[in-house]
Amino acid sequence: MDGARARARVVHQVELGPRVPGTPGHAAMMAWLEGELMRLGAGIERQAFTDSTLGRALPLTNFIARYGPARGRRIALCAHYDTRPWCDQDPDSAHRALPLPGANDGGSGVAVLLEVAELLHRRAPPVGVDLVFLDGEDQGRASQPQEFSLGAKGYAARLAIPGSDARPAAAFVFDMIGDKDLEIYPEIQSSQRAANLCAIVLDAARATGARGFHGTPRYAVTDDHVPLLEAGLPAVDIIDFDYPAWHTARDLPDQTSAESLAEVARVAAWIVYRSPLARS
Repeated sequence: MDGARARARVVHQVELGPRVPGTPGHAAMMAWLEGELMRLGAGIERQAFTDSTLGRALPLTNFIARYGPARGRRIALCAHYDTRPWCDQDPDSAHRALPLPGANDGGSGVAVLLEVAELLHRRAPPVGVDLVFLDGEDQGRASQPQEFSLGAKGYAARLAIPGSDARPAAAFVFDMIGDKDLEIYPEIQSSQRAANLCAIVLDAARATGARGFHGTPRYAVTDDHVPLLEAGLPAVDIIDFDYPAWHTARDLPDQTSAESLAEVARVAAWIVYRSPLARS
């Protein structure tokens, strides 16, 4: 996996500007993302809908890029591509009204999924793979957890019925995984509700020599895996939540590393090609 290419994609996303739904940066992000997926041979579904959770009509669009066999087991790898409207955790109050640059929080997950797409384009996977780029993850207020993961809620509401070839058997959410000091622990809700998937992630880390993955659960995080779990889809959140630049104006490309992105991309690729889920 090409970490330098993944990091260049992080830089590009930040250069597009804030990817807040309804802004020019968000529109540019959608166009760029769709173009990358088309170039990489994906079958693309645009899942467009309007959400009113925030008290106003918010147009959102999820992208689902499909690879591999149309029938049989499917695996979903997910990441959000929107960015936060505010840097509300910034220690400098003058920065808190600024939109988040979103290098790690948004940009890194997208970059890793696109790196997996590069591989899927070259080498067909043994099972179906959905790369799910979710909108509207980070638009909520910190005091209102129900305002987060709007795209994931829309995706969960549109899942095919259990047992259908169109419904994934499992989902792996990648969020904030480009930190230079990569330390990924099993997320608590994931470990409680999808322990088998957490074990697969740790097996992938061991098999690929990933040193930034650890076995002891740490942090309960409200993220895009929660609506999936609530919809009955086994899901885990792969996240490095020990990130000092979280929701601050310092969430810039210099906080990310090619090595971390490549390490996580190798883990994702092992899940797709080598894990028990990949044995149809």
